[in-house]
Amino acid sequence: MTTSVSGLDVLTNAQTSGKDSTSSKTQLFDDMEAFLYLLTQQLKYQDPLDPMDTSEYTNQLVQYAQVEQSIQSNEYLETIVAQNVNAMATQAISYMDQTVQALSDYLPLQDGYAKFSYILGADASSCVVAIKDSSGNFVKTFTGVEQSAGRHELEWDGKDNNGNQLEDGAYVLVVTALDASGSSIEVQKTVFGKVTGVAYDGDVVAVGMGEVAVDMNSVLAVHDKSELTPPSNDTGSDDTTGSDSSEGETETV
Repeated sequence: MTTSVSGLDVLTNAQTSGKDSTSSKTQLFDDMEAFLYLLTQQLKYQDPLDPMDTSEYTNQLVQYAQVEQSIQSNEYLETIVAQNVNAMATQAISYMDQTVQALSDYLPLQDGYAKFSYILGADASSCVVAIKDSSGNFVKTFTGVEQSAGRHELEWDGKDNNGNQLEDGAYVLVVTALDASGSSIEVQKTVFGKVTGVAYDGDVVAVGMGEVAVDMNSVLAVHDKSELTPPSNDTGSDDTTGSDSSEGETETV
């Protein structure tokens, strides 16, 4: 069975130690309390004939006040960020059962069908497009792929190189392109998937496409559901090359 290798850990990357401003304010109050205690003790036991120089501890009080103002500003910024994340979570819920296109190295195979695109930064003299399973084994290699600069779409019927139908799940998308001198060409990959779940932990909003999860910020567009419908004239060919255009797009994120 194919297990998720998809980046579901996007949710675990959020901070779990609490808001920075909260911990900073607590530390500031503790330090301030200790400082005032020491100051009052020094004033209490100072030599009346040789009183303390007040300039130094006055400067320290001013510094404490500046730090407190900075922490207050951070609290306001955290509130704004939290509101934005909440808005993103609300928006993500509207993606349920919709087809989205997102930046990802992980390809969701759903109902025996998958679709993805790769964008070449320049013309390539050689280009390899392949798919690996969760164990790192290459299960599918595409032949005759486009090598010109630009965006190219491919479809996968979920079959391996031997024609065996693979289980739905998360697979790794590998695209390697070289120019005439043998240097690597920049490649960007996007995957299509039906949204089956949305997760929010207070810091990160993740959109799930089967066993593949991506950060909400990685979603590029929302497409018509027909975008993930296998071609009706499917002949069972292992290699299916798509066009350079992106059809069925209903909303750009």
